[in-house]
Amino acid sequence: MTKAVEVENLIEAVAIKENYELVDVQYVKENGDWIVRIFIDKNGGVTMSDCEKISLLFGAILDESDILKDSYVLEVSSPGPNRVLKKEDSFKRFIGAKIRLQTFEAINNQKNFLGNLLDFKDGKVKIEDVTNGIVEISFLDIKKASVETGF
Repeated sequence: MTKAVEVENLIEAVAIKENYELVDVQYVKENGDWIVRIFIDKNGGVTMSDCEKISLLFGAILDESDILKDSYVLEVSSPGPNRVLKKEDSFKRFIGAKIRLQTFEAINNQKNFLGNLLDFKDGKVKIEDVTNGIVEISFLDIKKASVETGF
């Protein structure tokens, strides 16, 4: 299990209790510093005040836990317009949006898809891809996906 997943598992219930969606957690080393990036969302959008509140809350939880041994910088922000889609509920929420999706294995000789998210049901994403038209992709076959605002 990666550190990002460990952090996500530690804080997800708290995010839900505070009425936030935990969109993504990243744990990366940049310029010699460990960075914990936490992306949150909520109905009506995320404010700076929300980010400050959650930063203090999650920072205390992380400091009390034994997950991160090295010092780190904590960043909390909204996911932005090109937010990642990692959870089934996120796909359902963004039906009708334009998305970019990459699969682990090729489907009809294609791993990268771009188009309108038509549906999500029975563990499958239905997308109207700009190259191959309507394609159904199992949620488990998705390597990464995000909302696409630039097309």
